[in-house]
This record gives sequence, structure tokens and C-alpha cells, in this order.
Amino acid sequence: MKLADYFLPYQKRWILDDSAMKLYAKSRRIGITYATSFRVNDKCLRRPGTVQWVTSRDEFTAHEFITEYVAKWAAASNAVCRGLAGESASVIDPLHGIRAYTAEYGNGSRVISLSSTPEAFAGKGGDILIDEADLHQDSGKVIDMALPCTTWGGQLEMVSALSVDGSAESPFCRMLREAEHGANAMGWSVHRTSILDAVEEGFVERVNEMTGESLGREEWLKRMRAKCRTEDAWRTQYLIEAAASGGSLLDYGMIGGCENDAGELEKALSEHPKALRFAGYDVGRRKDVAVYFELTRIGDILWQSGYEVLEDAPFRMQADAISRKLDDGRLERLCIDATGLGMMLAEEMQERHGKYRVEGITFTAPVKAALAMPVRAAFESRGIRILADETLRHDLHKVVRSVTAAGNVRYDAGRDESGHSDRFWALALAVHAAGKADSAPCGMEPLPPHARTPDARIFGW
Repeated sequence: MKLADYFLPYQKRWILDDSAMKLYAKSRRIGITYATSFRVNDKCLRRPGTVQWVTSRDEFTAHEFITEYVAKWAAASNAVCRGLAGESASVIDPLHGIRAYTAEYGNGSRVISLSSTPEAFAGKGGDILIDEADLHQDSGKVIDMALPCTTWGGQLEMVSALSVDGSAESPFCRMLREAEHGANAMGWSVHRTSILDAVEEGFVERVNEMTGESLGREEWLKRMRAKCRTEDAWRTQYLIEAAASGGSLLDYGMIGGCENDAGELEKALSEHPKALRFAGYDVGRRKDVAVYFELTRIGDILWQSGYEVLEDAPFRMQADAISRKLDDGRLERLCIDATGLGMMLAEEMQERHGKYRVEGITFTAPVKAALAMPVRAAFESRGIRILADETLRHDLHKVVRSVTAAGNVRYDAGRDESGHSDRFWALALAVHAAGKADSAPCGMEPLPPHARTPDARIFGW
């Protein structure tokens, strides 16, 4: 069988990719499981003794992978293979009662297909395929248990459409985001095919061959769109757009476009050692973390030059930490959250370092709007450079713009284990400090002599 004649281009790219770590975000029903099963069979034939684990979202799908997909390709390739009818399921883990359907090839290769059970991978080795990874009941545990199986050279493939709710914070989506917009420390080979991409590469024509219809591409897409009950369903299930992204002030693509690694940031800062710096400080004590965020203006770009998170830190410790930063004369201006508990801290910093150099800002809905929009503008114009960091990226994305019944615009985020978007508001305060600098009163209070001594801890991650 010639791949070029049978499979569509995006299917062929996936089949021919032999990378150790493969990640595929896909639209529903575009033939990726079909292509993946072809690859599984081909691999088993070409590499005698292959052990291929396949985990699906439920037992029915696990059974179907063997009886419908592997069986088709084994028959097409005249392979000697037992177990293709799925007539029996063997128990592979008596302790947890885990069953699997196994296809055994004459050359010693095996395909072991099971439902979504994280414990099944404990102590196992071989190649791993997690089918519909975002749809598993406990996808995070499945992924965590599967990763160590590749320690001795096995391959890991994850294929999935988005879950029904289309959450951007599922384990699969967060891993995809890190691979596409982050440092990709795990070295994923990433594939992405939306319904629009599939149509562009000949999908509608292939469907017409199967159905006997002669629909044009636009007409077919309109028909598919009409079948979706909501716009969210269309965007998450076919366009691979996480639902949470719609209301977020900063989408992940916008954030990723402004990320740099630590080396790039440090190089830029070292080339401009006297550049002025601006900072924001979001106060936190027990429920939320306190965050210091610092930006250095180099030309028209604001570069992250300081970032520090304090968890459950006494206010005296916070005050001393901020003062040490302000002792560096290059720190032109600091804006600090003066809401509630932050009021006393802001007043103390003004007494120590001058009310024009330190500005206390009380958060209200209109103030948050005034702080948030310049941050979005900075990311849209790529006028800012920040550290590529998963926690920071997640925190920046959490802030959502919403409109109340009274027509008031709100910018807020839910609280999770990393805080209440504290990093975002510290960054927003820093951007505000940089914007205020040009219009701030020029009658700055004199600084103490030691304030002009550079602080070696300025690059504080």
C-alpha cells in the first residue's frame, strides 16, 4: 500500500513520524485513530518482538481498537495474528482486576489494548499509545503512570480531541500548551489538525468518495457547523480551541509570543546595565502569595528583570524584601497593592523611599480594568518579554474579562493551588509603574547614598 495514494497528508505525517515523544491535538472524526492503528500494525510487523500498549477511555473502545482497527490492517497485510476477534480478555493485573485485549503476531509482537486504568502501566515497558488522552476519567494519572514506561527507550504517543467541556486546564491541554508555547522540555513532536486543516488537505473529497455525495468544502463545513448545538461545541470539538480561552484576557498564543528563556533575558539585561527598572508588588499573606515583578525598559520593550514569590511571609519580612529592591537606584518606581492588608505596607514603603517613588494602588473594579488593559496591549504588540515559566503562564492566562448584569466590566480569576492570579496583578502593577514614570512629578525626593549601589539580587528567579 502506498501511503501517498491512500492516506491524507496529515495522516501520513503522523504515520511517518518515528519520534520518541509524540503529541497530537485533533478535531473529531478526521481519521487519526485509523492512521494510528495502521502505524501500530506496521510497527509490529517491521519490528519483531514489539510490545505496544494502547489505553482507551473505556473497555468498549479498547475492544474496538483490536477487532475493528488492528484486525483490518493485519488482514490487509496478510499477517499471522491471534486474538483479532477479541473473543477473550486476559487479566493483566489481578490485584486491580484490569483486563486487556491482546493481538499476538507470529513474529512475537503484541498489541495490548485496555481501558483507562492508570495502575495498568506500573512496572510495564514497551511503546505506549494513549488514545483520546483528554477524555479519560483520570487523564493526569494515566499520563503520569505511562511516562516512566519509556525510560528504556519505548515510544510514547498521545492522541486526543478536547474533552466535552473543552477545559484549557486539563492535563492534556497543559502538556500541549507547554509543548507548543513553552520550553517543550520533554521534547514532544507536536501535531495539530483542526477540521479546517483537514478540509484544506482533502478531507471533504475523501468523505464524498465514501458517501457518494459531491459537496463542496464550504458547503460541507456549513453542514458540520449546523450540527453543533453551540458555538463552544464547534470551537472545542472541531477547531481545537479550549473553551476557557474565549474569556481570558491573555490567550496562550499571545503569552507564548512574548516568552524568552532565562539566558536570553539575562543577556539583554547585561547589555544595558544602567537601564531603568519598574516594579509591581501584589501583597499576600495566607490565602494568596505575595509577588514582586520587575521590568526593565530597553528601547520600546519591557524586559522581565526580577520575579519573586513569597508564600506565607510575615509583613515585616515582606517590607524588608521590598526595601532591599528599592535600595537599587535603578529601580525608578514601584507600584504596590494597597488594598486591605497592603495599605500599611504601602504607607511604610512611601515613608522609607518617598511617596513619588512608591505608589500605593487600591484595587477596585475600575482600577483593575485600568491596570489590565495595558498588559493586554503590551502582549498584543509584543512590547514585553517575560520568562518562559509554566506557573507564570498559567497565572497570566487565568484572568477573565466578564460583564455583570449591570453592564460593568470585571477582570478576575478563580483561586487555585498557585494563587489568585497574583502574578498577573504584580505584572500589571509593574506595567503601570513603567507607564507612569514619564508623567510622574520630577521633584523626586533625594535618595540615601546607598540607594545608588546596584543590587546583585535583582535577577531573582
